[in-house]
Amino acid sequence: MSEIEPPLLVDVHPALVSFLDAALVAEGEPALARSLAGLRLHGWSRCSPDCVHLRTAPEGRADSTWIHFDGDEAPGVWLQLDRNRESFAGMEICGFDLGADPGRPSGRDPGRPTGSEDGGT
Repeated sequence: MSEIEPPLLVDVHPALVSFLDAALVAEGEPALARSLAGLRLHGWSRCSPDCVHLRTAPEGRADSTWIHFDGDEAPGVWLQLDRNRESFAGMEICGFDLGADPGRPSGRDPGRPTGSEDGGT
């Protein structure tokens, strides 16, 4: 019996992928922007009830390098690179409005960063 592949992130959260694509290109990272098209939604981390870490790769693929988009002009989204630094293993969704997402942990204030630097599990 074969495993079902997780859905593409762009199919589930197209506004998020569009924002990240434009932000990465503006930061001079067109290769990383192109990698967004292939990201799969592996679910929300369940490390705590208010965790905001969205997994976009299987566990164990995360690097310790992050790209932060936050501040006055941008919603808080922190991208965690994968070990190859060619794509992303996950992201902290701190201030981007994803709308209704039944898989997202409840009780989270999306405007408040967690301060997590390990990216959850």
